[in-house]
Amino acid sequence: MGVEENKDLVRRFYAEAINDRDRGVCGRLLTADFTHDDELKGRDRQQEAVNAFLDAFSDLHNEILMLVAEGDLVAAHQKWTGTQDGEFNGIPATGRKVEFTSTAIIRIEGDLIAAAWDEVDLLGLTTQLNQY
Repeated sequence: MGVEENKDLVRRFYAEAINDRDRGVCGRLLTADFTHDDELKGRDRQQEAVNAFLDAFSDLHNEILMLVAEGDLVAAHQKWTGTQDGEFNGIPATGRKVEFTSTAIIRIEGDLIAAAWDEVDLLGLTTQLNQY
């Protein structure tokens, strides 16, 4: 695939996995040997990670702010918003609205996502959840 098709695949993944809350997307759009931050996750373990966010933030929304591609790599800078109405990372539901950013570098293999490296503003997210 070319860079535009690779960018479309990344857009499709976040739209379906997060905004459409499709819990089967990893089975369709990731390789069987998908890695996240150089750790072998495969489709099932990555879907579990996606589900943890969906369960903690039932209205989680992803907005891609910037998308850059070269060869088989796509970089996506994103904004996330949602309300924490489930447990997240050991923090019980707070009902707080949050906004945080992340940047992912994603490697495409054929017409599937094979690897991702993420930098997520978890400090900003957990700070918002722990406010009194």
